[in-house]
Amino acid sequence: TNLGAAELPLMLCSASNISAARMQLCSDIPMQSRTVSVVGAGLAALFLYFAMTFLRPLVSLYGNLRRARAIGLPMKVVPFPPGPFSFFTFQILRRFSLLKPGTMLHQSLNMGRPDGYGHHKEMGDAFVTVSPAGLTLIVANPKVATHVNSKRAEFPKPPNTVVLINIYGRNVINTDGDTWRLHRRVTGQAFSERLHRAMWQEGVNQARFMMESWLTSNERNPDRLRVSELERDALHLALNVITGAAYGYPLRWNEDPQCASPTGLSYRAAVVQFTAHLMPIFLTPRWLLRLARKDSTRGRAWEAYTAFESYMRGMLDRQRARLGAAQCTDENLLTVLIRSEDQDEKASKKMTAKEVMGNTFIFLFAGHETTANTLHYSLLLLAQRQDVQQRFLNEVDDIVEKAAQEGRCELDYDLDFNRARWALAIMSETLRMFTPTGITNKWTATDQPITFDGCTYMIPQGTRISISGMAVHYNPKVWGGNAAEWEPSRWIIQEGGGGALMRSRPNGKSENDAY
Repeated sequence: TNLGAAELPLMLCSASNISAARMQLCSDIPMQSRTVSVVGAGLAALFLYFAMTFLRPLVSLYGNLRRARAIGLPMKVVPFPPGPFSFFTFQILRRFSLLKPGTMLHQSLNMGRPDGYGHHKEMGDAFVTVSPAGLTLIVANPKVATHVNSKRAEFPKPPNTVVLINIYGRNVINTDGDTWRLHRRVTGQAFSERLHRAMWQEGVNQARFMMESWLTSNERNPDRLRVSELERDALHLALNVITGAAYGYPLRWNEDPQCASPTGLSYRAAVVQFTAHLMPIFLTPRWLLRLARKDSTRGRAWEAYTAFESYMRGMLDRQRARLGAAQCTDENLLTVLIRSEDQDEKASKKMTAKEVMGNTFIFLFAGHETTANTLHYSLLLLAQRQDVQQRFLNEVDDIVEKAAQEGRCELDYDLDFNRARWALAIMSETLRMFTPTGITNKWTATDQPITFDGCTYMIPQGTRISISGMAVHYNPKVWGGNAAEWEPSRWIIQEGGGGALMRSRPNGKSENDAY
């Protein structure tokens, strides 16, 4: 009250300045604290993320170990399971010479792959691999293999099968359930005795063409004939036989089928280049292949992919035109596929255009290469085994002589095929040692029991099953101590008169054991 009127505003101003400074100081302290708290929380979250990322596989591995122990079969811990990841990693590392045989990485990636009976010598005919990703049952026992393969509902194909071979469309190999039954029913119509007769005749025609090409490219010598490209010619022969018999498009030796769009590759060159670039086609998105330089690996993969598709579309277009003009009287694979697509709209199930193309591809591609490889290997093995070669030639002479006695100058499928016992034995033994399907992958939709060596084991739901065809075919318990040797006589029963009968049960085993 004693202050003058002039001093009051000054005091109020000073008080307000002091209060503002105190307020600013007080507000600074919580802000710094909040900043520290936010940084601490971020670091804690980051630590927890890396801890969970590191610990999650260990936790999963622990859980999978408990599940594997409950099965009761021998088990082996691996860093990653047999399947697509290990398959493609194996291929990529081997391509760049980064994978040395015998190393731990090679053994881990090769687990469950078609590698003979090696792993099973240590682990037995059925064992489980354990990884953070899950369990895999690896089988080399033919009875277990037959049980799993015969129960499609209980042991369907793994969910990722469709990704691997869905190159041109879904097909009978990468489908399951009702879709597989449709594809199997449609394509199965083509595989009859009629197709077998067509294959026989087309095989005779193409073998003559091949022999003519050998004679024209060599100096004729009555004692020997030099063949420089046996693998190439075997592929050529198999491709032409399947194209002529199964696809209704007979070809001369160097003739190409109809092509839907222009391409710089011949039919055979397109197939060979496609095979050589299979991994880039598998792994690279189509749009990226399309953008690749023409002289690059991916560019050549795209060229082969489009050329092969154009030839298949050309054959389908030709067959559709022949069906429309009622010019096609013989049933073949293309006709049944086209009819399935063109069914009445009221039909409950029919194939799509992509499924027709997918099946056209898989039968042509897989069928010709497996046939060619079997023929190629058998010829090389015959060259090494002169005793088997002589028995085979003697049989051919006998068949030709019997045909002549019956007044025929040409061999006939219905009359002569079953007489070729040594030919069948040679093919069967070659397929045993160089099987086209090294691994068959399944998985358990629910908990499933299997019986092995007199005991029943419960395989938990979600277990991947790798049936190793190579291991079954090299299993000494099935084929004897010489399982690793090429011995066609194991398929032969000698008759008293010196002839031969085909053995339907090798080594006296049951038919299931002759997997």
